[in-house]
Amino acid sequence: MIFKGFLILLCGMPWGHLLFRKADIWHGTGHFFQVGLLIIFCLSFLEKPRYVQILNKPLGIFTLWAGLVTSYWWFVLFTKAQQYPLKIFLPFFNFLCFVWFYKLSIEYLDKEKIEKILKWFRYSILLLLFYCVLQYLRLDEFFNGMSGHDELVGTIGNASHLAGYLAIVQPIYFKKGLINILSLALLWLIILIAGSASGIVVGLAVALFWLFMQKDKIWALLGSISAFGIITFIGIKYSQFFTSSHRIELWQLAFKTFKNHLITGLGLGSFGVQNFQLGGHWRHAHNEYFQLSAELGLVGLVLLIWCLREYFRMFRTFKTDLTIKLASMFFGFCLLSMFTFNAHLWMLSSIGMTGYSFLYCLKNEENLENQT
Repeated sequence: MIFKGFLILLCGMPWGHLLFRKADIWHGTGHFFQVGLLIIFCLSFLEKPRYVQILNKPLGIFTLWAGLVTSYWWFVLFTKAQQYPLKIFLPFFNFLCFVWFYKLSIEYLDKEKIEKILKWFRYSILLLLFYCVLQYLRLDEFFNGMSGHDELVGTIGNASHLAGYLAIVQPIYFKKGLINILSLALLWLIILIAGSASGIVVGLAVALFWLFMQKDKIWALLGSISAFGIITFIGIKYSQFFTSSHRIELWQLAFKTFKNHLITGLGLGSFGVQNFQLGGHWRHAHNEYFQLSAELGLVGLVLLIWCLREYFRMFRTFKTDLTIKLASMFFGFCLLSMFTFNAHLWMLSSIGMTGYSFLYCLKNEENLENQT
């Protein structure tokens, strides 16, 4: 039953907002994920877990640090205002959802179940691609962009986020077969139409990462040359394509605010409550590493780097077609985090959770097999 819960949760993520249409796309999708995770968690009381034979010290220590820093500032703000500072607590709760997703994945999933999930997830994304075609033809009657207009935004509400999402999920189609080839062609056509610099850069980087991990040196070299040529051509032909969109000005402003707490930070969610105004209200830094440094300090950033280093170190110890796909997706998620706030969007963050957690599932299964 838990496997079916994961299957419905991940394959339904692109469409979760349809069940909660009174909320905006981002919050409706988030509510779908949290309700789905709640159901899976409750089912875990009815089904025996697998034996866990893997440790993750970096994630445990990072979670402890995030919790201690956030709880400290939550208490400070509560004693001053005598009101619960929910904007400080809720981001930490969202992070705990990832931790629960990770633990439930390791305890109840294995290679066979993960492959089935990805198989059906391919169909869900293929449906999304066709839906994007309808949007482009102005035939969509369900989703509008976050701007309120009918535009190519998929089911995530923003063209740039759509391009980033498709860029990091493309490894699920890295397999021989006409359907996979045509799906990739359509996927890239939508990325190009969306006109997102981050989507194109991350998409190319994910493909190159997969090629290098497959040790296909000729294609990897040709791909690198092609990617460099494409990015250079776009940069010269369309000089406004690679612009910071006020990000640098925002980072300078934010640094002045957080520099007095640069080591320990002000707790998760503290960036969004600063009310930065720069051509509009900025709730996110559009760079997850910068925002995490502001909220959890340099200590939090170092712990995050430790988590990422341990993940890719472990990945290098057992490379298979499945693990390379998962690592490629997670690599794309990490790279996209430099340009946007994908860790704060449930559709995008669910891919990061999947790429991270499922690799540890497979490593745990390998450890169990080595013991028998």
